[in-house]
Amino acid sequence: SLAGVLVAAIMDLGLAVTLASLVTGVVFGALGILRLACLPHALAVPATLEPPRRADGDLATYSVLVPLYDEAAVIAGLVDALGALDYPPAKLEVLLILERDDAATRAALDAIALPPHMRVVTVPPGSPRTKPRALNYALQQASGDLVVIYDAEDRPEPGQLREAEYRFAITGDHLACLQARLNIYNPRQSLVTRQFALEYSALFDLILPTLVKLGWPLPLGGTSNHFPRRLLLDAGGWDPFNVAEDAYLGLRLARLGFSTGMLSSTTWEEAPIEPRQWLGQRTRWLKGWMQTWLVHMRHPWRLLRDLGAWRWIGVQLYLGSLVASALL
Repeated sequence: SLAGVLVAAIMDLGLAVTLASLVTGVVFGALGILRLACLPHALAVPATLEPPRRADGDLATYSVLVPLYDEAAVIAGLVDALGALDYPPAKLEVLLILERDDAATRAALDAIALPPHMRVVTVPPGSPRTKPRALNYALQQASGDLVVIYDAEDRPEPGQLREAEYRFAITGDHLACLQARLNIYNPRQSLVTRQFALEYSALFDLILPTLVKLGWPLPLGGTSNHFPRRLLLDAGGWDPFNVAEDAYLGLRLARLGFSTGMLSSTTWEEAPIEPRQWLGQRTRWLKGWMQTWLVHMRHPWRLLRDLGAWRWIGVQLYLGSLVASALL
């Protein structure tokens, strides 16, 4: 479409403006229609799930993976937040994943008496040195039936693991991932954090639940993703070269025939405070989304065969339009 606009601009400027308007209208129109479809969620009372209190012996074992790099300042709060999870320690292991050269974070961890179910996993040197590579390394050492990913600044609600475990227990093997809702615990710190909180509320409370209802692939958030470990290993884990490894994995799971759902539980995060921080983060996300769309669309007909027509359309309307609108 871009090539067509450029050729038209050489031949006829008026035609070029018309074509550019059509392309822009289609892209933004698709996103607008999707947001209109979210209105029922905005008007409805949010659903919450209170799973029955099961005996500790009946619960699945859980592995919590927490990749860390240069996070010494938040280690104490992280350990407190993970210690507040309402899950029996005998059924829980927490793997704090460090890069070998991260001396400051290791010193912060050494200064704390970690509970017996928490331990440090050191990633050996290698390339690329990315979050998904660290997760893949730690996944090989995890022993839980279920796996969840948290970031260093995360504050998950205490009952989140129990809700996810219950949902997996009552659902068939087709469910490969449950995404917790994400929101911001510092929304009033700056204009950027206010906008970030609004965006997260729209995305995780309205848009992603709508995608689930439509049966479309879910672009996962970078944290609070819960998986059956066996299915995650069968899917090949995370792409270590993709800086939006979560979105890539969500689409890969859909291509393998699995579904993804949403939890009612929320994980609270810290939003970037300054525009410079926001820009760096958003640039990385957009780069990863573009990479995800381009890799999966390398063979469009194969993607269509794997997903089926309805879910293929969903990928184009959501992920494709998201990337295109940012470029426009």
